[in-house]
Amino acid sequence: MKTLSTQMGFLKLEINLSEAHKALTELKENRLTIFKKLSQEVKHSVENTLNQLLRMEMELFLGTPEQNKNKRNGYKEREYAIKGIGAIRIRMPQDRQGEFKSALIPKNEQVDPRLKEDLAVLHLAGLSTRTLSMITKRVLGVELSTATISSSLSLVEDSAIEWLTRSLEGKKYWALYVDGTNFKIQRRDSTEAEPSLVVLGIDTNGFRSILAIEPGHKDNAETWRGVFKSLKERGLDFFSVKVGIMDGLPGLEKVFKEEFPYASTQRCWFHSMGNAITKVPARLRVAFKEYLSKVMYAPSEEEARSAFKTLKNVMGKDALRSVKCVEKDLDSLLAYYKFDKKYWRTLRTTNPVERINREFKRRTRAMDTLGGKTLELILAFTALKMEYRWSRHAVGSDQLEFGRE
Repeated sequence: MKTLSTQMGFLKLEINLSEAHKALTELKENRLTIFKKLSQEVKHSVENTLNQLLRMEMELFLGTPEQNKNKRNGYKEREYAIKGIGAIRIRMPQDRQGEFKSALIPKNEQVDPRLKEDLAVLHLAGLSTRTLSMITKRVLGVELSTATISSSLSLVEDSAIEWLTRSLEGKKYWALYVDGTNFKIQRRDSTEAEPSLVVLGIDTNGFRSILAIEPGHKDNAETWRGVFKSLKERGLDFFSVKVGIMDGLPGLEKVFKEEFPYASTQRCWFHSMGNAITKVPARLRVAFKEYLSKVMYAPSEEEARSAFKTLKNVMGKDALRSVKCVEKDLDSLLAYYKFDKKYWRTLRTTNPVERINREFKRRTRAMDTLGGKTLELILAFTALKMEYRWSRHAVGSDQLEFGRE
């Protein structure tokens, strides 16, 4: 019998040439058959090798002085999934005193730790534990419980938390977007809203980065103060911050200017416009919005102020409350004119950070249940993926899209 042998580490692969010729003949008829046979042969080799290692591990264990009265007590068979191989049948050696613990395959472990990391990534990407549990039997050959999949998150927990609290020293961020959102958290007996505060920064090279995702009441200005202080404690250069883009939360602009005294504030145009229009009589809303849009999209600050005067003269008497609503925030609404024109579109609204919040919610919507720790990991994972995309295009690039405009 002619064979071809190759050594791969502690594995030796032998190919029977006559059998290989037969297999290649079958390949012409059904290519799936040969792949099935190949995978079975590889799995069989890995299975034998792993079981031999387990037997050697038991021999070494029983060879220690403290186990001189202990003996073998058969095997316990179970399935185990290995990355790149699939499910194999392992024979875990048993000893009479029940003291043997394999370092190679710990008790109750069902999958290779590398596979658990993959499962954690898939779960964080949006696949629910129930969905993953259903497909593991098909893909890995062993069905994993939802609890096993949930526990896989612990493998990536440390790196995710470390990223969320990473040092901000060494980079300078000139624009900060601040916005909050609520997520549904599954507690033992109820579902509760979990508010999260998000800060998006633009650095001096024009690249975006999520600087903070912290729990807290998004409608409380003093809670935001705590977020700003935390950013500075992590090394954020507050001298470099030139503008903060935010909605109309009472007190937030004041808190921001106190924490970043060298920055101006830019009120979100869409929030302001929405608030103003709700105060306009229904018959005038279309006209009011048209006049206000001319202010928002004016080619210069001077023309924007001139457009506002026109709005005030034309709509003032019939929409006095709405006009005053815009007028009191006009300086903040027009702050973006202080910066390079290529940033105007980006700075006018909080849309960039709101899009982040929408993406966070999309990622969490598929989860069957969502605890506080899982939420934190999903947010970190999603933020890292978004930053990878952003790293290819600076703000102001023609390839950027901000959606609502």
